[in-house]
Amino acid sequence: MSLLIDNEPRDYDWGTPGGIARLRGVPSRRFHSAGAFVASEVSAKTSASAADSSVPMPAEAEPEAELWLGTHPTWPSVVVDGPYEGETLPEALRQLGRPAEIGYLFKLLSVDRPLSVQVHPDADQANEGFVLENAMNVPLKAAVRNYRDPNAKPEMVYALSESFDLLAGFRDPEAVIADVELILRSCQSRTEEIIWLELLHALVEDDPIEAAVRWMLQDDAVFGRALANQMHTRFTGGFGVCANERDEVLRRLDEHYPGDRGVPFGLLLRHETLERGQSIYLRPRTPHCYLHGTGLELMGPSDNVLRAGLTSKHVDDHEFLKVLDFEPSAPKHLYEYHKNDVVEVQAEGAGLRLTFTHVSDGQRARVPFHDGDIAYVMHHHGDGRLLIRDADGAHLTVGEGQAAVLVDARELHIVAPEQGHATVVVAGRDS
Repeated sequence: MSLLIDNEPRDYDWGTPGGIARLRGVPSRRFHSAGAFVASEVSAKTSASAADSSVPMPAEAEPEAELWLGTHPTWPSVVVDGPYEGETLPEALRQLGRPAEIGYLFKLLSVDRPLSVQVHPDADQANEGFVLENAMNVPLKAAVRNYRDPNAKPEMVYALSESFDLLAGFRDPEAVIADVELILRSCQSRTEEIIWLELLHALVEDDPIEAAVRWMLQDDAVFGRALANQMHTRFTGGFGVCANERDEVLRRLDEHYPGDRGVPFGLLLRHETLERGQSIYLRPRTPHCYLHGTGLELMGPSDNVLRAGLTSKHVDDHEFLKVLDFEPSAPKHLYEYHKNDVVEVQAEGAGLRLTFTHVSDGQRARVPFHDGDIAYVMHHHGDGRLLIRDADGAHLTVGEGQAAVLVDARELHIVAPEQGHATVVVAGRDS
């Protein structure tokens, strides 16, 4: 039988206040932190930074960064209806005689300010790190834990907001050198000039990007912090850094993290902007940093993150450098495949798949799916609903902002209100 699921949003500090509730059109609920189902209180006051002004949020709403839909052991979804209500999704699947792991993690994202410069390991690196930290008896939920599972984390991001900004993949060394040379022409002191010359010297080594990153992060990122402080001095003094479009990225990082060791990565990483409906694939070992926007994220079933800056969380330079792919490369923009009311986006090679079915004005459409997928009905300010018929004859209705795991489902239909729209996105991973 298919299972209606929910979860408590992760309250990371880069999230939008009340952002996940606005995105879904329903109040968020507390499961893991409160130990019970407690609906978030709402008031007539609204937050201008939230995604959907039709759902009121307290003026002091907590940041809501991510909603996890899946079976990951550190923050599993919870069944919220039917005979398994109150069970975590892994436990409910076990009781149904199914594997407790669905093989992927589906997220809703609400990014209000830049999050960490980070990278995820490939399968071999993840397994090695997980086994080693287990042998060292590092608690699974410890703040200093790097590898919380033995899995790789390929991921794809689909933009829901008008634009979704991110940094991903290293730039060509020549482009970075050109920007550093621009900076050197406008240095105001010998001290400032020396630190930028040091970066330039690293960028003319045989492996320029690797040399630059290792130089920035050595000795607890003493040189990375020095670069960041020089940038902050320029911005607060009314000057730019590169005097070109790269300054927009650097200014945003400096505004939220002045003097932080991660700010200089804004020079080294490619700036990508996704328009609404566009998506991108990030393979493991690709450095990246989300800047702003709301979206959907589909990934391997992993929470392994190695960070280098722009965060209050644990930073491990040794592991970050060990996992990182230093080769300059652009992330892969994904194509959409259209068939009637259905649009599918695939990250080939990783097996990740998002399928959108859209109807309007009382229309009804059959929804393609695979067993074990998660179906999420997007919020359109109406009464759109997904109708699920399972093999045992049971029926489940999923409303806007709700999600279900498809277990032995036989038919799915999305139904639009008489006036308005309805969209269901089905997330899954092909074996």
